[in-house]
Amino acid sequence: MNILEKIKDIYAEKKNICSFCLGRMFSLLGTSTTNIERGKALLLTTLMNAHRKYLSGTHSEREQAINCLKALAQNAHYTPAQKILLKEGIEYEHHAEEHKCYLCHNIFEQLHTFVEPILKEIKDFEFDNFLIGTSLDAKILNKEDSFKAKLNLFEAESFKSHFNREMGKLLSETLKKPSEFNYPDLTIICTLGYDSFSIELLIRSLFIYGRYKKFLRGIPQTRWPCRECQGKGCEHCNNTGKMYETSVEELISPEFCKASLVEESKFHGAGREDIDVKMLGSGRPFVLELINPKKRTLDLDRLKTLINKDNEKKVEIDYLNYSDKNEVIKIKQNAKDTKKTYKALVQVDQEINQEEFEAKLEKLKKTLEGSIVYQKTPQRVAHRRADKVRKKKIFVIEGSYLNPTSLEFIIQTQGGTYIKELISSDQGRTTPSFSEIFEIPLKCEKLDVLSIDY
Repeated sequence: MNILEKIKDIYAEKKNICSFCLGRMFSLLGTSTTNIERGKALLLTTLMNAHRKYLSGTHSEREQAINCLKALAQNAHYTPAQKILLKEGIEYEHHAEEHKCYLCHNIFEQLHTFVEPILKEIKDFEFDNFLIGTSLDAKILNKEDSFKAKLNLFEAESFKSHFNREMGKLLSETLKKPSEFNYPDLTIICTLGYDSFSIELLIRSLFIYGRYKKFLRGIPQTRWPCRECQGKGCEHCNNTGKMYETSVEELISPEFCKASLVEESKFHGAGREDIDVKMLGSGRPFVLELINPKKRTLDLDRLKTLINKDNEKKVEIDYLNYSDKNEVIKIKQNAKDTKKTYKALVQVDQEINQEEFEAKLEKLKKTLEGSIVYQKTPQRVAHRRADKVRKKKIFVIEGSYLNPTSLEFIIQTQGGTYIKELISSDQGRTTPSFSEIFEIPLKCEKLDVLSIDY
C-alpha cells in the first residue's frame, strides 16, 4: 500500500488527525523537513491526487475520489477539500464543534501555552543550557500505540520525541539558550496529559575541584556521625550528633553552599588521611559537589580567600576550578595508583645509637625500596573496613637519627598504604615492616602527608 492509500485509511477512520500528528506518522520518510510541513504536504498531495481522479478518472475512480475528498473535508477538516466539494456542489457533513486531534488533542498547536509555566518554574536558577524531557500520561501512549498498530504505521515518530524537540526549540528561542543533550545544566521534565501539565526540575550538580591542606591534628576529612546515636544527638556526643567538633568538609563547604544557594553538598576526597595526621605540601585533591545549585557562576578566588582567612592555621584550599562528575570518578579510582610521601616521627621501644640506626636503615632500604609489602586490614579500622590483604609498593625511604629513642623517616609509597602499620607491623599484620627489619618495636608518634602525586 502506498502512502496516499494510507492517508485515505487514516481519515476513513472518522478521526481528526492534525497536520503535526499526520507528519509524525511518516517522520522517517522525507527527513529533511518538519512534521508540520510533512503533514501539510501529505494532505495537499492526497487532495490533488483525489481531485485529478475526480476531474478525469473513470466512474469508479470519481466515486473513490469523492469519498476521499469528503474524508479530508469532514475528518481532517481540511479547508481546500471543503472548498472543492462546495465548488462541485457535493454535500458533506459539517461539524461546528471544536475540532480536536484524535492523537494529541491539539497539544502541538498550543505548545506556546506551556512556555509561561516553565519560565515561572525556572526563574530562580542560573543555567547555560537545558534539556526538555517528557513523562506522558498512559492514555496518550495507549491511544497512539493502538492507532499505529491498527493502520500499520511503521515510520512514525513518537509523541514524546516530537514534543521534546518542538518544546525545546520554542524554549530555546525564548531563553536565547541552547538545548544540551549530554550534560545539561537543567533538565525540565514535563508531565503531560490531555488535560494536565506539571513540571519537575533536575538540576545538574556543580562540581568544584581543589586541593586542601590540613595544619591541625584531630580533624577528620568529612563529618563523622556519632557512633552511639548515628547523628541524632545524644549525651555521648553532647547532642551534636558528631564524633568530632568539625571536619575539613565543614570548614570548606558552607561558603560554597552559601554562594551557590544550595542546602546540600558532598565532599569527595582523593583518599583521606587519619584524623591525627596533617596534610601538607600542595594538599590533597578533592571535589566539592554542590547539589541543586541556583547559582552556577561563583567567584572562586574570593571564596578561596575567605575560607583560608576564616580557617587560618586549620585548613587551606587552593587550585580551585570548575570540574565535573568524571573528576570524582577519577580521583576515587586513581587514589590507589598515586604516589604519596610521608614524614613520620617514630618512637623506639629501646635505645639505639647512631651507628646501629645507620646499619638498620641501610637494611631497611635494601629490603623495602622497590618492593611490595602485604597488609592485612589494621586492627584499628577492622570494624569499618573489609578484612583482606592489600599489596602496596614502597618506593623510597629516607631516615634521620634524632636521639636514642626518636627517629624520623621520609617514606614514599603507593596510595592506600597504612603507614603506621608499615612501621609498627600491627602484630605481624603488615609484613615486612620497619619493626620486623629493625628487630625492635617501633611506633609512629606523629605522621604528616608531605605530597600526593596525583
